[in-house]
Amino acid sequence: MRQALARHKATSAEQPEAPVEEWKRVDTRKLVAWVAFWAVAVVAVSHNLGVPVGYAVLGVALAGVFVLVNGISLGISDSNPISSAFVVGVTVMALVGLVDPVIGLLAGSILLISTVVGGDMQQDRSTGWRLSTNRTIQFRYQVIGILMGGVFAVVITKLFLAAYPVLQVDTFLHPEMKTGNWQSAMTYKFAGVLRGLTSAETTTLKLMGLGIAIGLAVEVLREILKRSAAYQAWKLRNAGTRIADFILDAVIIPSPYASSFGGFVEDSMSLVGGGLIAGEALAFLTLGIIGLLSLAR
Repeated sequence: MRQALARHKATSAEQPEAPVEEWKRVDTRKLVAWVAFWAVAVVAVSHNLGVPVGYAVLGVALAGVFVLVNGISLGISDSNPISSAFVVGVTVMALVGLVDPVIGLLAGSILLISTVVGGDMQQDRSTGWRLSTNRTIQFRYQVIGILMGGVFAVVITKLFLAAYPVLQVDTFLHPEMKTGNWQSAMTYKFAGVLRGLTSAETTTLKLMGLGIAIGLAVEVLREILKRSAAYQAWKLRNAGTRIADFILDAVIIPSPYASSFGGFVEDSMSLVGGGLIAGEALAFLTLGIIGLLSLAR
């Protein structure tokens, strides 16, 4: 984002460019109006479902941030850590007073859906840019796909819940249930952070907090090493330093996202894993804000 803003600023100072080709044209005013309309619509529908306006607005605001963060992650690594958006969103809402898990689920779903759809649309647009497709036409087809997906998601969910009753069982309350292939680390993280809103037992939120703290610390340390000229010169010195750099990068302080896969089977480890992903997202977000502030000076 920082590089894009820098290029935009540099381009603005230059002479006017040649007319933009038809397939590249975007009406910015219509785009802003579209985003504003649906932001208000999401808040209105959420409020109609029982979500206080403040939490719905906070969910929409955080969605705007995480669509950027997760979109970059998806473009670079082909992975979209949607659970981090949900976990961070609910955690932030809890910090400002949220105690109802149903409201947390609905408000957190704003981030969950936005990051999934936003990440996919960014990747589709990237592909369209390479194929020189008309942006407006592509966007309309994406909207059609979202509408169809919204309808079929409900139908398919009802179908699977009816066909596999075990999907309706809360495995936090009934760990003895044999869920087989339906065990889901993401479900553990979602249910865990929501349960922590009302439970007197704080272990769940402590585990999530531990993951976020570790993820933040590790990602900040990795960024410091990446930007250190002395370290970059040292790791290229000889074969031994290259091996040491590999061990440090892959084993000792690997990416929080990679570390999070270490224990996605049991609930406690999946909560820590979710925190690691969330911590990494927060670290990238903080660095991005710092970069934007430095450009604004």
